[in-house]
Amino acid sequence: MDDQLLDRALRAYARALAVADPIRIPIWEERGLTMPQLRLAFILLYERDGAAVSELAERLRVNPSTVTGFTDRLARQRLVDRRRDPEDGRRVLQGIDVASRAYMYEIFRRLGPERLRALIDLLEELAEAAAQAENASVTA
Repeated sequence: MDDQLLDRALRAYARALAVADPIRIPIWEERGLTMPQLRLAFILLYERDGAAVSELAERLRVNPSTVTGFTDRLARQRLVDRRRDPEDGRRVLQGIDVASRAYMYEIFRRLGPERLRALIDLLEELAEAAAQAENASVTA
């Protein structure tokens, strides 16, 4: 495959990922959160609320002590709480999610149905290619 085409795809991919950044990054920076801390918060919020540290560490591919550090930081930000209902953190994370979705939906609407279907197909192919590459590197 042509290197110029690959470079163009990489730039397009980076630009596409940056589309949601104007909404999310200021909120993250305001709270002093890193991407791994946010990943953990969203996993706890939407997928594995109450999961064990070892399970979260495996999911994030980090050491359990790293998850503990992330959790401590999230607890200081009142995004999670080990002892009581983390409803405050849930509201903040849901607010980030709602704002990001609204922003992205507006962009998707501007593409029109046909272009949006094409984008979906390409992004699904991209995710599948990434999964295959990850599996290949694990078995190598």
